[in-house]
Amino acid sequence: MFLIAPEQVTANESLESFLIRLCKANGFESYQTMALVIRDWLQDNDHEAAGSWPLTLSRANIYHANHSSGFRVRAFKLLDELLDTNSPSMLERCLLNTTTAFSPNLASVSQRNIIIPLQFIRTLIIPVCPQCLTEHQYIPQLWHISPYEACHHHKCELITHCPSCNEPLNYLQAERMTHCECGYNLRLINTIKAPTVKKVISEYIAGKDVDCLPLRADMSERFGIILWYQNRYLHSKSDDDSSLISFFEHWPQSFFEELDDLSKTACDKQLKSFNKTDFSVVFGDVLASCQKLPFRTPQQNIVLEAVVDYLISLVEKNPICKVANLGDLKLNIIETATLLSTSIEQVYRLIEEGYLQLAIKLKLHSRLSPNQGAFYLRQAIELRQSRITPTYSNNMTYLPSW
Repeated sequence: MFLIAPEQVTANESLESFLIRLCKANGFESYQTMALVIRDWLQDNDHEAAGSWPLTLSRANIYHANHSSGFRVRAFKLLDELLDTNSPSMLERCLLNTTTAFSPNLASVSQRNIIIPLQFIRTLIIPVCPQCLTEHQYIPQLWHISPYEACHHHKCELITHCPSCNEPLNYLQAERMTHCECGYNLRLINTIKAPTVKKVISEYIAGKDVDCLPLRADMSERFGIILWYQNRYLHSKSDDDSSLISFFEHWPQSFFEELDDLSKTACDKQLKSFNKTDFSVVFGDVLASCQKLPFRTPQQNIVLEAVVDYLISLVEKNPICKVANLGDLKLNIIETATLLSTSIEQVYRLIEEGYLQLAIKLKLHSRLSPNQGAFYLRQAIELRQSRITPTYSNNMTYLPSW
Protein backbone atom coordinates (compact mmCIF):
# COMPACT_ATOMS: atom_id res chain seq x y z
CA MET A 1 0.00 0.00 0.00
CA PHE A 2 1.18 3.51 -0.86
CA LEU A 3 -0.31 6.93 -0.08
CA ILE A 4 0.24 10.21 -1.92
CA ALA A 5 0.98 13.09 0.45
CA PRO A 6 -1.06 16.28 -0.08
CA GLU A 7 0.58 19.38 -1.51
CA GLN A 8 1.74 22.31 0.63
CA VAL A 9 2.65 20.28 3.72
CA THR A 10 3.41 22.51 6.72
CA ALA A 11 4.35 21.82 10.33
CA ASN A 12 1.63 24.02 11.86
CA GLU A 13 -1.27 22.12 10.26
CA SER A 14 -3.54 20.18 12.59
CA LEU A 15 -3.65 16.39 12.37
CA GLU A 16 -7.33 16.34 11.39
CA SER A 17 -6.78 18.86 8.60
CA PHE A 18 -3.88 16.83 7.24
CA LEU A 19 -5.97 13.63 7.29
CA ILE A 20 -8.76 15.34 5.31
CA ARG A 21 -6.30 16.52 2.68
CA LEU A 22 -4.71 13.06 2.65
CA CYS A 23 -8.13 11.64 1.78
CA LYS A 24 -8.58 14.02 -1.14
CA ALA A 25 -5.05 13.47 -2.45
CA ASN A 26 -5.70 9.72 -2.61
CA GLY A 27 -9.23 9.88 -4.03
CA PHE A 28 -11.20 8.76 -0.95
CA GLU A 29 -14.74 10.09 -0.49
CA SER A 30 -14.42 10.56 3.25
CA TYR A 31 -12.10 9.99 6.17
CA GLN A 32 -14.04 6.92 7.26
CA THR A 33 -13.55 5.30 3.84
CA MET A 34 -9.79 5.86 4.05
CA ALA A 35 -9.72 4.78 7.70
CA LEU A 36 -11.30 1.41 6.83
CA VAL A 37 -8.70 0.83 4.12
CA ILE A 38 -5.86 1.77 6.46
CA ARG A 39 -7.27 -0.47 9.19
CA ASP A 40 -7.37 -3.44 6.79
CA TRP A 41 -3.75 -2.76 5.85
CA LEU A 42 -2.78 -2.51 9.53
CA GLN A 43 -4.58 -5.78 10.22
CA ASP A 44 -2.12 -7.51 7.93
CA ASN A 45 0.91 -5.76 9.40
CA ASP A 46 0.08 -5.18 13.09
CA HIS A 47 -3.29 -6.39 14.36
CA GLU A 48 -2.88 -4.61 17.72
CA ALA A 49 -2.38 -1.25 16.01
CA ALA A 50 -5.29 -1.98 13.70
CA GLY A 51 -7.67 -2.33 16.62
CA SER A 52 -6.79 1.15 17.88
CA TRP A 53 -7.02 2.92 14.52
CA PRO A 54 -9.71 5.65 14.72
CA LEU A 55 -12.61 5.40 12.28
CA THR A 56 -14.08 8.81 13.20
CA LEU A 57 -12.20 11.98 12.31
CA SER A 58 -13.23 13.85 15.47
CA ARG A 59 -11.67 11.05 17.56
CA ALA A 60 -8.57 10.58 15.44
CA ASN A 61 -6.12 12.48 17.62
CA ILE A 62 -4.07 10.41 20.03
CA TYR A 63 -5.21 12.24 23.17
CA HIS A 64 -8.70 10.81 22.61
CA ALA A 65 -7.30 7.30 23.09
CA ASN A 66 -7.12 6.25 26.71
CA HIS A 67 -5.81 2.75 27.31
CA SER A 68 -4.92 2.10 23.66
CA SER A 69 -2.88 5.26 23.06
CA GLY A 70 0.34 3.24 22.79
CA PHE A 71 -1.13 1.14 20.00
CA ARG A 72 -2.41 4.27 18.24
CA VAL A 73 1.09 5.75 18.37
CA ARG A 74 2.34 2.60 16.69
CA ALA A 75 -0.38 2.89 14.05
CA PHE A 76 0.58 6.47 13.17
CA LYS A 77 4.23 5.45 12.92
CA LEU A 78 3.27 2.74 10.46
CA LEU A 79 1.19 5.25 8.50
CA ASP A 80 4.29 7.45 8.10
CA GLU A 81 5.91 4.60 6.19
CA LEU A 82 3.14 4.78 3.57
CA LEU A 83 3.71 8.45 2.76
CA ASP A 84 6.02 9.60 -0.01
CA THR A 85 7.26 12.71 1.75
CA ASN A 86 9.82 13.94 4.24
CA SER A 87 7.27 16.23 5.89
CA PRO A 88 6.79 16.33 9.70
CA SER A 89 5.77 12.93 11.02
CA MET A 90 2.20 12.15 11.97
CA LEU A 91 3.17 12.05 15.64
CA GLU A 92 4.45 15.62 15.44
CA ARG A 93 0.96 16.69 14.39
CA CYS A 94 -0.78 14.73 17.13
CA LEU A 95 -1.90 16.01 20.49
CA LEU A 96 -0.51 13.51 22.97
CA ASN A 97 -1.65 12.58 26.46
CA THR A 98 0.68 13.78 29.19
CA THR A 99 1.02 13.16 32.90
CA THR A 100 1.67 16.86 33.51
CA ALA A 101 -1.33 18.63 35.01
CA PHE A 102 -1.97 22.33 35.27
CA SER A 103 -2.95 22.98 38.86
CA PRO A 104 -5.37 22.47 40.36
CA ASN A 105 -5.61 19.05 38.72
CA LEU A 106 -6.28 20.35 35.21
CA ALA A 107 -5.32 17.82 32.54
CA SER A 108 -3.14 18.75 29.60
CA VAL A 109 -2.02 17.55 26.18
CA SER A 110 1.34 17.93 24.49
CA GLN A 111 2.49 18.75 20.99
CA ARG A 112 6.17 19.12 20.06
CA ASN A 113 7.03 19.37 23.77
CA ILE A 114 4.57 22.23 24.29
CA ILE A 115 2.12 21.52 27.11
CA ILE A 116 -1.40 22.82 26.43
CA PRO A 117 -4.29 22.82 28.93
CA LEU A 118 -6.90 20.31 27.79
CA GLN A 119 -9.69 22.79 28.48
CA PHE A 120 -8.19 25.05 25.80
CA ILE A 121 -8.77 22.47 23.04
CA ARG A 122 -11.88 23.33 21.04
CA THR A 123 -14.27 20.47 20.28
CA LEU A 124 -17.63 21.98 19.32
CA ILE A 125 -16.74 25.12 17.35
CA ILE A 126 -13.52 25.50 15.36
CA PRO A 127 -13.36 29.03 13.90
CA VAL A 128 -11.56 30.01 10.70
CA CYS A 129 -9.86 33.00 9.13
CA PRO A 130 -11.29 33.52 5.60
CA GLN A 131 -8.13 35.30 4.46
CA CYS A 132 -5.93 32.42 5.59
CA LEU A 133 -8.20 29.91 3.81
CA THR A 134 -7.81 31.95 0.63
CA GLU A 135 -4.03 31.74 0.91
CA HIS A 136 -3.80 28.10 2.01
CA GLN A 137 -6.55 25.50 2.27
CA TYR A 138 -5.69 23.85 5.57
CA ILE A 139 -6.48 24.37 9.27
CA PRO A 140 -3.63 25.43 11.59
CA GLN A 141 -3.48 23.82 15.04
CA LEU A 142 -3.80 27.29 16.58
CA TRP A 143 -7.44 27.49 15.47
CA HIS A 144 -8.16 24.53 17.76
CA ILE A 145 -7.01 26.50 20.85
CA SER A 146 -9.77 28.55 22.51
CA PRO A 147 -7.87 31.70 23.67
CA TYR A 148 -6.76 32.16 20.05
CA GLU A 149 -9.64 34.28 18.73
CA ALA A 150 -7.93 36.55 16.20
CA CYS A 151 -5.68 35.76 13.25
CA HIS A 152 -2.23 37.06 14.17
CA HIS A 153 -1.34 37.30 10.46
CA HIS A 154 -4.29 39.37 9.24
CA LYS A 155 -5.28 41.04 12.57
CA CYS A 156 -8.93 40.03 12.07
CA GLU A 157 -11.40 38.12 14.22
CA LEU A 158 -11.85 34.42 13.54
CA ILE A 159 -15.27 33.47 12.17
CA THR A 160 -17.21 31.09 14.43
CA HIS A 161 -20.57 30.86 12.59
CA CYS A 162 -21.58 30.55 8.96
CA PRO A 163 -23.20 33.82 7.75
CA SER A 164 -25.52 31.83 5.48
CA CYS A 165 -27.06 29.23 7.83
CA ASN A 166 -25.81 30.69 11.15
CA GLU A 167 -24.58 27.24 12.23
CA PRO A 168 -21.35 26.96 14.25
CA LEU A 169 -18.33 26.04 12.14
CA ASN A 170 -16.63 22.70 12.70
CA TYR A 171 -14.72 21.31 9.75
CA LEU A 172 -14.43 17.92 11.48
CA GLN A 173 -18.11 17.24 10.81
CA ALA A 174 -18.35 18.28 7.18
CA GLU A 175 -14.71 17.32 6.40
CA ARG A 176 -14.56 20.49 4.33
CA MET A 177 -12.25 23.33 5.32
CA THR A 178 -13.19 26.08 2.90
CA HIS A 179 -16.95 25.53 2.92
CA CYS A 180 -19.69 25.24 5.52
CA GLU A 181 -21.87 22.12 5.65
CA CYS A 182 -24.57 24.16 3.89
CA GLY A 183 -22.18 24.75 0.99
CA TYR A 184 -21.33 28.39 1.67
CA ASN A 185 -17.81 29.39 0.63
CA LEU A 186 -16.15 30.66 3.82
CA ARG A 187 -13.46 32.47 1.83
CA LEU A 188 -16.07 35.02 0.73
CA ILE A 189 -16.73 36.28 4.27
CA ASN A 190 -15.72 39.89 4.96
CA THR A 191 -13.51 39.93 8.02
CA ILE A 192 -13.68 42.33 10.95
CA LYS A 193 -10.68 43.98 12.58
CA ALA A 194 -9.95 42.24 15.88
CA PRO A 195 -10.17 44.13 19.20
CA THR A 196 -6.82 44.88 20.79
CA VAL A 197 -7.26 42.35 23.60
CA LYS A 198 -8.05 39.42 21.29
CA LYS A 199 -5.22 40.41 18.94
CA VAL A 200 -2.66 40.65 21.74
CA ILE A 201 -3.61 37.33 23.36
CA SER A 202 -3.62 35.55 19.99
CA GLU A 203 -0.19 36.94 19.12
CA TYR A 204 1.07 35.86 22.54
CA ILE A 205 -0.20 32.30 22.04
CA ALA A 206 1.25 32.25 18.53
CA GLY A 207 4.70 32.83 20.03
CA LYS A 208 5.15 36.55 19.36
CA ASP A 209 6.47 38.83 22.09
CA VAL A 210 4.09 41.55 23.21
CA ASP A 211 5.05 44.35 25.59
CA CYS A 212 1.97 44.14 27.82
CA LEU A 213 2.29 40.41 28.67
CA PRO A 214 5.15 38.58 30.43
CA LEU A 215 8.02 37.75 28.08
CA ARG A 216 8.36 34.00 28.41
CA ALA A 217 10.25 31.93 25.85
CA ASP A 218 8.53 28.65 26.78
CA MET A 219 5.09 28.37 25.17
CA SER A 220 3.92 26.06 27.96
CA GLU A 221 4.49 28.89 30.44
CA ARG A 222 2.44 31.26 28.29
CA PHE A 223 -0.49 28.85 28.27
CA GLY A 224 -0.13 28.52 32.04
CA ILE A 225 -0.26 32.30 32.54
CA ILE A 226 -3.43 32.68 30.44
CA LEU A 227 -5.04 29.67 32.14
CA TRP A 228 -4.27 31.00 35.63
CA TYR A 229 -5.72 34.42 34.85
CA GLN A 230 -8.90 33.04 33.31
CA ASN A 231 -9.54 30.60 36.16
CA ARG A 232 -8.88 33.22 38.83
CA TYR A 233 -10.57 36.31 37.40
CA LEU A 234 -13.07 35.21 34.75
CA HIS A 235 -15.95 33.59 36.61
CA SER A 236 -18.56 33.31 33.84
CA LYS A 237 -18.78 33.06 30.06
CA SER A 238 -19.95 36.67 29.90
CA ASP A 239 -16.60 37.86 31.34
CA ASP A 240 -13.88 38.72 28.85
CA ASP A 241 -10.13 39.22 28.90
CA SER A 242 -10.32 43.02 28.65
CA SER A 243 -8.65 43.51 32.04
CA LEU A 244 -5.86 41.00 31.35
CA ILE A 245 -3.63 43.51 29.59
CA SER A 246 -3.88 46.18 32.28
CA PHE A 247 -3.35 43.51 34.95
CA PHE A 248 -0.10 42.22 33.48
CA GLU A 249 1.13 45.65 32.37
CA HIS A 250 1.62 46.40 36.08
CA TRP A 251 2.77 42.91 37.10
CA PRO A 252 3.53 41.99 39.83
CA GLN A 253 2.40 45.19 41.61
CA SER A 254 -1.23 44.59 40.58
CA PHE A 255 -1.11 41.12 42.14
CA PHE A 256 0.66 42.34 45.28
CA GLU A 257 -2.02 44.98 45.79
CA GLU A 258 -4.69 42.27 45.67
CA LEU A 259 -2.80 40.18 48.24
CA ASP A 260 -2.31 43.27 50.42
CA ASP A 261 -6.07 43.81 50.40
CA LEU A 262 -6.62 40.21 51.49
CA SER A 263 -4.10 40.65 54.31
CA LYS A 264 -5.71 43.88 55.48
CA THR A 265 -9.19 42.35 55.39
CA ALA A 266 -7.96 39.38 57.46
CA CYS A 267 -6.53 41.71 60.10
CA ASP A 268 -9.70 43.80 60.19
CA LYS A 269 -11.99 40.78 60.49
CA GLN A 270 -9.78 38.56 62.64
CA LEU A 271 -11.87 36.20 64.76
CA LYS A 272 -9.15 33.94 66.16
CA SER A 273 -5.42 33.91 66.59
CA PHE A 274 -3.46 33.73 63.33
CA ASN A 275 -1.49 30.72 64.54
CA LYS A 276 -4.81 28.87 64.60
CA THR A 277 -5.98 30.22 61.25
CA ASP A 278 -5.51 28.33 57.99
CA PHE A 279 -3.65 30.09 55.19
CA SER A 280 -6.59 29.48 52.82
CA VAL A 281 -8.93 31.43 55.11
CA VAL A 282 -6.91 34.58 54.40
CA PHE A 283 -5.54 34.03 50.89
CA GLY A 284 -7.88 31.43 49.43
CA ASP A 285 -6.35 29.14 46.79
CA VAL A 286 -3.56 31.55 45.84
CA LEU A 287 -0.93 28.83 46.40
CA ALA A 288 -2.89 25.83 45.14
CA SER A 289 -3.90 27.59 41.91
CA CYS A 290 -0.32 28.29 40.85
CA GLN A 291 1.22 25.03 42.00
CA LYS A 292 2.14 24.01 38.44
CA LEU A 293 1.60 26.28 35.46
CA PRO A 294 2.77 23.73 34.30
CA PHE A 295 6.07 23.93 36.22
CA ARG A 296 6.54 24.21 39.96
CA THR A 297 9.79 26.20 40.15
CA PRO A 298 9.57 30.01 40.33
CA GLN A 299 12.10 30.32 37.51
CA GLN A 300 9.51 28.75 35.18
CA ASN A 301 6.36 29.96 36.92
CA ILE A 302 6.03 33.73 37.29
CA VAL A 303 2.85 33.48 39.36
CA LEU A 304 4.47 31.20 41.93
CA GLU A 305 7.54 33.46 41.85
CA ALA A 306 5.36 36.45 42.72
CA VAL A 307 3.54 34.53 45.48
CA VAL A 308 6.80 33.33 47.04
CA ASP A 309 8.30 36.85 46.92
CA TYR A 310 5.17 38.28 48.54
CA LEU A 311 5.08 35.67 51.33
CA ILE A 312 8.80 36.15 52.07
CA SER A 313 8.16 39.88 52.37
CA LEU A 314 5.06 39.21 54.51
CA VAL A 315 7.06 37.08 56.97
CA GLU A 316 9.83 39.69 57.12
CA LYS A 317 7.29 42.42 57.90
CA ASN A 318 5.75 40.23 60.61
CA PRO A 319 8.65 38.89 62.71
CA ILE A 320 7.97 36.35 65.39
CA CYS A 321 6.67 37.83 68.65
CA LYS A 322 4.49 36.96 71.64
CA VAL A 323 1.31 37.75 69.69
CA ALA A 324 0.68 35.63 66.59
CA ASN A 325 0.63 37.49 63.28
CA LEU A 326 0.21 36.76 59.56
CA GLY A 327 3.59 35.02 59.50
CA ASP A 328 2.11 32.31 61.73
CA LEU A 329 -0.69 31.21 59.41
CA LYS A 330 -1.04 27.43 59.04
CA LEU A 331 -0.31 25.75 55.72
CA ASN A 332 -1.63 22.36 54.70
CA ILE A 333 0.65 19.82 53.10
CA ILE A 334 -0.32 20.75 49.52
CA GLU A 335 0.36 24.44 50.12
CA THR A 336 3.64 23.59 51.81
CA ALA A 337 4.74 21.44 48.87
CA THR A 338 3.86 24.30 46.51
CA LEU A 339 5.75 26.87 48.56
CA LEU A 340 8.79 24.58 48.71
CA SER A 341 8.52 23.69 44.99
CA THR A 342 8.64 20.02 45.82
CA SER A 343 6.41 16.96 46.03
CA ILE A 344 4.04 15.93 48.81
CA GLU A 345 6.23 12.85 49.38
CA GLN A 346 9.20 15.13 50.06
CA VAL A 347 7.17 17.06 52.62
CA TYR A 348 6.39 13.82 54.48
CA ARG A 349 10.13 13.04 54.44
CA LEU A 350 10.91 16.50 55.84
CA ILE A 351 8.50 15.80 58.70
CA GLU A 352 10.06 12.42 59.44
CA GLU A 353 13.59 13.84 59.43
CA GLY A 354 12.65 16.80 61.60
CA TYR A 355 13.21 19.57 59.06
CA LEU A 356 9.54 20.58 59.29
CA GLN A 357 7.81 20.82 62.64
CA LEU A 358 4.09 20.10 62.85
CA ALA A 359 1.96 22.89 64.28
CA ILE A 360 -0.62 20.34 65.48
CA LYS A 361 -0.63 17.10 67.43
CA LEU A 362 -1.58 13.98 65.52
CA LYS A 363 -3.26 11.00 67.08
CA LEU A 364 -1.18 7.86 67.40
CA HIS A 365 -0.79 6.00 64.06
CA SER A 366 -2.85 8.63 62.23
CA ARG A 367 -1.72 10.16 58.93
CA LEU A 368 -1.72 13.85 58.16
CA SER A 369 -4.66 14.91 55.99
CA PRO A 370 -3.65 16.79 52.79
CA ASN A 371 -6.09 19.63 53.55
CA GLN A 372 -5.32 19.98 57.24
CA GLY A 373 -3.40 23.08 58.35
CA ALA A 374 -0.27 21.65 59.93
CA PHE A 375 2.76 23.91 59.30
CA TYR A 376 3.52 27.50 60.13
CA LEU A 377 4.08 29.74 57.14
CA ARG A 378 7.14 31.23 58.78
CA GLN A 379 8.90 27.85 59.12
CA ALA A 380 8.15 26.86 55.53
CA ILE A 381 9.56 30.17 54.25
CA GLU A 382 12.70 29.77 56.36
CA LEU A 383 13.21 26.22 55.09
CA ARG A 384 12.80 27.38 51.49
CA GLN A 385 15.31 30.19 51.99
CA SER A 386 17.83 27.72 53.37
CA ARG A 387 17.86 25.71 50.14
CA ILE A 388 18.58 26.66 46.51
CA THR A 389 16.66 25.17 43.59
CA PRO A 390 19.00 23.47 41.10
CA THR A 391 18.88 25.22 37.72
CA TYR A 392 18.64 21.88 35.92
CA SER A 393 15.62 20.63 37.85
CA ASN A 394 11.90 21.43 37.87
CA ASN A 395 11.57 20.03 41.37
CA MET A 396 13.45 20.75 44.60
CA THR A 397 14.69 17.63 46.38
CA TYR A 398 15.43 18.37 50.01
CA LEU A 399 16.19 14.81 51.09
CA PRO A 400 17.30 11.71 49.14
CA SER A 401 14.84 8.86 48.87
CA TRP A 402 17.06 6.45 50.79
